[in-house]
Order: sequence, then C-alpha cells, then structure tokens
Amino acid sequence: MNGQFLESEQKIGRLVKNAFGVDETVTLSRRLWQHFDWLESNGKDMGEWTKKLDIERHSYEGFNITFRGYIEMALVQDEARRHRAGEDVPLFINPHRPL
Repeated sequence: MNGQFLESEQKIGRLVKNAFGVDETVTLSRRLWQHFDWLESNGKDMGEWTKKLDIERHSYEGFNITFRGYIEMALVQDEARRHRAGEDVPLFINPHRPL
C-alpha cells in the first residue's frame, strides 16, 4: 500500500482496542503512529475509532483484511482526504505529497 514511503521504517507495536474492547497489539510504522497520535491530540476518540474499524473491516469489499491492515489503510486515507480537502494535516505518512 505505502511501501515506497514506509517499507524501510522500523515498526512499532502498540496496544489498541478491538471490537470487543480488548487490547490487541498492532504493529505500524512510526509515521502511521504519529498520525494516529495527532488525531487523538485533536480530539478524536481513538479507542472508539479502532473498535469501529475492527467491525467495518469484516465487510470490506473484495477480500479479508487484518485489523492492522485496516487501521493502516484508514490512517493513509484520512491523511489523503484531509490533504485533498485543504484541512489541517501534518503529512507524517507521505511527507512528499505535492502541496
């Protein structure tokens, strides 16, 4: 998905809440965690967000996707959506995105 930007970055495992409210280890790159933390610092309830994603991923069209993979995809899409909409976004994930 974002291999050209993230493939060489060290992966960091953190506990996040799944759909059952149970902590599950999710391993993402530093940049993805930066965006995750930025969302939280801007008022998003990331515990509820990750629970919701865990539920949504089971109806993702086309194929099965892991909890980690769906969180990664959602973070990348959030950054891209905010950037295209001209909203405040720090571009941690893709710092080379054309402005």
